Amino acid sequence: MNTQPDHDQAKAISSAIPGAVDLFRPSEYSGLLIHALRSRAHTFRHGSGLDMGTGSGVLLATLGLLGCTRLVGVDIDPAAINASTTMARGLGLLDRTTLLQGSLWEPLEDEAFDVIVTNLPNFAATKPSDPERSVSWSMAGADGRSAINPFLAGLGRHLKPDGVAYMTHNVFAGLAETEAMLARQGLVARSILATTSLLHPTKSALMNPAVRAKYDGSGIRQLGSYEFVDVLVLEIRAIQS
Repeated sequence: MNTQPDHDQAKAISSAIPGAVDLFRPSEYSGLLIHALRSRAHTFRHGSGLDMGTGSGVLLATLGLLGCTRLVGVDIDPAAINASTTMARGLGLLDRTTLLQGSLWEPLEDEAFDVIVTNLPNFAATKPSDPERSVSWSMAGADGRSAINPFLAGLGRHLKPDGVAYMTHNVFAGLAETEAMLARQGLVARSILATTSLLHPTKSALMNPAVRAKYDGSGIRQLGSYEFVDVLVLEIRAIQS
């Protein structure tokens, strides 16, 4: 997460086939988070909202349309900042939007937020694993946690005491480890939504074999030539005493 991705190959494909590649096209994971934000909007304060790894800007825009008065989006990729700027401008949200290029919490200093949303890479692969999106889209190391761990490590400091965070989490990315990291910060997660997603064949081929073997039949399922994975939306809040 600390190096800027090289998009030359993706840009070359995009220029050769106009309209064929949208590097930040939202996935079904983003759709799941949008549903979570809308259905749970009555349970969180609509002051400051953060989208960590903003990509296309659809999650940040959702926070804005729900009424958040300060919107902050962070992404390591300058192309994502441009895409989110276009999204915010088109929806009339740019005047309350700040977009920051950088790696995870680095650009935010000590600011804390009422609501945080993130759809970070958490796919167990060490090579770009989706040919139709940005090379940083879902590649998250051998265990799928190269982005999750530093995000979780800083979450407690950047979430207001009565704030809430929503994140997508592949079942095979180590849910118990996530829960343990949160508990050490006085936070707790509960699953509020779940789906089962079809893996792109290229992603399937690049998945860490050890992870596949560990979670086969539990989080990862084979049906004929197709492979499906279970995905959760976690709602994270302070542990109530």
